[in-house]
Amino acid sequence: MQDAAALLYHDSERTRQQILLHAAHQFQEGDVLHWWHPPTGCGIRTRFSDDRLWLPYVATFYARATGDWSLFSEPARFLRARLLEPGEDEALLTPEDSGEVASLYEHCCRALDRSLTQGAHGLPLMGTGDWNDGMNRVGREGRGESVWLGFFLYAILGEFIPVCGQHGDHNRARRYAAFRRHLVEALNQDGWDGEWYRRAWYDHGAALGSAHSDECRIDALAQAWAVISKAAPWSRAESALDAVERHLIAEQEGLIRLLTPPFAHTPHDPGYIKGYVAGVRENGGQYTHAALWVVRALAELGRRERAARLLEMLNPINRALTPEAVAIYRLEPFMVAADVYGVAPHIGRGGWSGYTGAAGWMLRVALESILGLELVEGHTVLLRPCIPDQWPGFRLHYRLPDGDAVYDIEVRNPEGHAERVTAVEMDGVHGAVEDGAACIPLLRDGNAHRVVVTLAGASES
Repeated sequence: MQDAAALLYHDSERTRQQILLHAAHQFQEGDVLHWWHPPTGCGIRTRFSDDRLWLPYVATFYARATGDWSLFSEPARFLRARLLEPGEDEALLTPEDSGEVASLYEHCCRALDRSLTQGAHGLPLMGTGDWNDGMNRVGREGRGESVWLGFFLYAILGEFIPVCGQHGDHNRARRYAAFRRHLVEALNQDGWDGEWYRRAWYDHGAALGSAHSDECRIDALAQAWAVISKAAPWSRAESALDAVERHLIAEQEGLIRLLTPPFAHTPHDPGYIKGYVAGVRENGGQYTHAALWVVRALAELGRRERAARLLEMLNPINRALTPEAVAIYRLEPFMVAADVYGVAPHIGRGGWSGYTGAAGWMLRVALESILGLELVEGHTVLLRPCIPDQWPGFRLHYRLPDGDAVYDIEVRNPEGHAERVTAVEMDGVHGAVEDGAACIPLLRDGNAHRVVVTLAGASES
């Protein structure tokens, strides 16, 4: 689903098709197959807590960008299979068509309804893992809570509540809004650790990702999504990213670690993540997927120089510029690696290359967070660059996915101050600047259009 979101700028119809394909692999109860194999549909049913939420996340992203809200009326089947037994974490099975068909809107609602869970701290239950599959025993007994999932769910509900309104589903909209208000309070009351946000709680009540934790004292995932979701007050968002800078970003080594210290000796059992060598993959290495969310969070807070610098650092091309660097990295420079090892003697060595999840997010973070492009309802491009002052500007050649027009966009930074958009021209005609963004109308007229956007320093009060 995340890969499909990145395809939106190249072929939005493929994004649409993938959303409906995934909806058709959802169970009647609202959970989804963690993965499946065509053509038989054999797959795995789990207790992962985030899988089902990517459906409403990507569906709302697609509809908001393209204006194709009819997507939510499209029909899709539900699957049927046996439920997991008590104490059973997962099961390999071949589901059957349930015979029940409902709109994509109903599919999204079932995913969300199943996700409105609460533990002792009022935060969503983690199940046998959230985004981090390796933390599969943090909440397997049904009591462990995920702080990250709270931020993720908060963000999705904020986008989906208006969709409920479009469908006249006002009672559900009110219920989602009430849960969202509860979430932000719980996240900032118990999720906050003093300088950054905790990551989770184990079933037995111990905190994970706290300054008082023996291992995994800070996790980048929670800090990044505290900012991306806009659930964190500004001062706490600043503090959380400051902590990421201090503890997780090692620019000399070219790394943004997922967490630190890695799991090695703790008596707690977070799951199979502890089976990885310390500093490898999710266990204290750089997990590029999450590292890119750190870059997005930095851009969201206006830390323009750092966001661009760290995105450049993550670019695999820059890990292979010299024979010495090649000998350390040992992977292709033209493919994004899932992870980069973070502990001696293997610091800087790449793992699992050709990883689409990180590649899709690298495209989105570069295009949306740094260059500042946002599609609105299929008829407007908002351009709000977040580039360093030292950039003279950039060029963006954008072809509409349907091929009906081409936009040659030049962004200029003549004064060496790139804080805001001050002017926009399209084909020689002055355009509008709204809320700090250049508003560029998308004209499906088959023509090439020349756009010039000018940046300058902060306006004087």
